[in-house]
Amino acid sequence: MNILIKKRNQKKKLKRVFIILALLIAGVLVGRAAFAVFYSGEEGLSVERLVGVSAGLNNRVSFLLIGTDKRPGESSYNADSIIVASFDPKTKLISLLSIPRDTRVTLPGSKNYYKINAVPMLKGIPELEKQVTGLTGIKLDGYVLTNFAGFKDIIDTLGGITIDVEKDMQHVTGDKEDGYINLKAGVQELDGSKALQYARYRDSTTADIGRTARQQKVLTTAGKKMLEPATILKLPKLVPQLMKTVETDLSLKDLLTLAGAAKSFDDATIVTQTLPGDAIMLDGLSYWEVNRDKAKEVAGNLLLGQTADDIWDSSVLASLDPEVKARLAAPAKEDVIDIPEIPGVIVPKEGETPLTTIQTEQYAGTVTWLPADAIFLAGQKYTATITLVPKAGYTLKGVAADFFAVPGASTTRNAAGSGIITAVFPALPSEPAEPDESAEPAEPNEPNEPNEPNEPNEPATAISLSKVRGVIPPESGASPVKTITETEQYIGTISWSPADDPFVEGREYTATITLVPKEGYTLEGIGKNYFTVPGAAAANPAGSGVVTAVFPQKDKKLPGTE
Repeated sequence: MNILIKKRNQKKKLKRVFIILALLIAGVLVGRAAFAVFYSGEEGLSVERLVGVSAGLNNRVSFLLIGTDKRPGESSYNADSIIVASFDPKTKLISLLSIPRDTRVTLPGSKNYYKINAVPMLKGIPELEKQVTGLTGIKLDGYVLTNFAGFKDIIDTLGGITIDVEKDMQHVTGDKEDGYINLKAGVQELDGSKALQYARYRDSTTADIGRTARQQKVLTTAGKKMLEPATILKLPKLVPQLMKTVETDLSLKDLLTLAGAAKSFDDATIVTQTLPGDAIMLDGLSYWEVNRDKAKEVAGNLLLGQTADDIWDSSVLASLDPEVKARLAAPAKEDVIDIPEIPGVIVPKEGETPLTTIQTEQYAGTVTWLPADAIFLAGQKYTATITLVPKAGYTLKGVAADFFAVPGASTTRNAAGSGIITAVFPALPSEPAEPDESAEPAEPNEPNEPNEPNEPNEPATAISLSKVRGVIPPESGASPVKTITETEQYIGTISWSPADDPFVEGREYTATITLVPKEGYTLEGIGKNYFTVPGAAAANPAGSGVVTAVFPQKDKKLPGTE
């Protein structure tokens, strides 16, 4: 998703891929079923016969996949990954729903807030299952758990996996073991240790959202490799390894349902989804917040094979209860934004659609392109004006001049303490024209006929429309407008802070308006605080089309309006 960034959840048909079901369940399916047969005294009953017995089972099986940092002998641990896996034998649909580990929850008997990954340590797996069911509405039949050591052993037993690492990754995890992530960008073979590094990496831009996408990528790749012909030879070693590293409370009936369906996975459909939400700050701590009603809707749709359009959910802030909103409005501290690379804004490519919004855990943003082409065109130079709005708990105060970076831009500029970024991209290369062999060669100029000079460009006219129209004062329950009323001299976009949708009663709102001159007009020569916005105290620097309009609370009056 970027990573964030930009990992869109999409329906996939994968030939003979069990994904997580193969990696974490295969050993349990074969091993536990075989052991059940052995200990029951039915020595002549093969796993294949057990699979046949299960073929008549038609009920959906849903369970929790938990990756942990649990060490041998430890009874206390956090969940590093939490995924709801569901399989419907009737429709042959596999659904995988990732729950970001920073998801905010409350626990019975406590008024404090917790991250969902801490629930196993605080209350155990049964409480984690209750929390996940409460969030998603999906009834769970059990859980499957593996730890870091088990994950590494599984990958090593497979002989490693090939992954395209999208960027350099360095991070100190603080663990005594597996304590340092150090990967270079590019396609490479990863052993168990490096695959774990890749799956655990958490960058500051996309946080948990990028990590869940990488975990899905690792598991998908490992699932493919597990079912390669060469891997079959390793099964005698792989199955006992899985038995040692996987813990589950799924019933034998559920395991046999999965085993019986495995032979039909050739034409199974697999859909993946990260639970949509937004990054918030409460009392100085970051959480992934979800709209509880929408979470159940998204989870229910996923079981039908339908995925949400976006991971970032703009309805989250409006869904918070007043007590939480009050703590959002007054965070314990504000941290200076420290994500310099703007995610998702890449070099324009001919035929692609320009990106218009960005999201990170620290800020949201809008992107205005000039020229405002619906798709990028060859031979055209583009300028992106990016307007960042800090999220609760973060501030632009203290950000240095030219702090932000946009990969591929020839120049990137921002003023000190400003989230207004101008990124200029060089002209896209044009396809060379094919020579017309049938055309007559051009006649040379006569000696006495000089070449005609180029017509001089007309000078641009300074913008004369000072009143910005279409920026409607906030009304409780109304949705914020995102664009101004277009004029013959300029267009403009609007970003709001706080980023509520709809507006909340009793709050002060600031609209950051970015004006883009049309052809023939310029902002050069515009005076300081030239633009006005009805109902707001407006300000702009000299020569700038970035207008800050502060709308007071309804019970306050602007100076001079009494």
